[in-house]
Amino acid sequence: MHKFGMISLYLGLVLGAIGLIGGFGLMFAGGDTWAKPLIAMVPIGFLLVFNGVVTTLLHSPGNGSEPKGPPD
Repeated sequence: MHKFGMISLYLGLVLGAIGLIGGFGLMFAGGDTWAKPLIAMVPIGFLLVFNGVVTTLLHSPGNGSEPKGPPD
């Protein structure tokens, strides 16, 4: 699960960066047709980053001495 979290984190960062840079770049250049789908990728990237951070924190490899998750 830790590896899945890292993949989700990096994939979300890439999608968010491409969506922001490409979407706003095309929007300011006048290419509204392609700008809308790129800007729409930003929330998906944010959700993937959030999912990756939470998954990585909950399933981080360690020595196993303390459980992960919310306190009892």
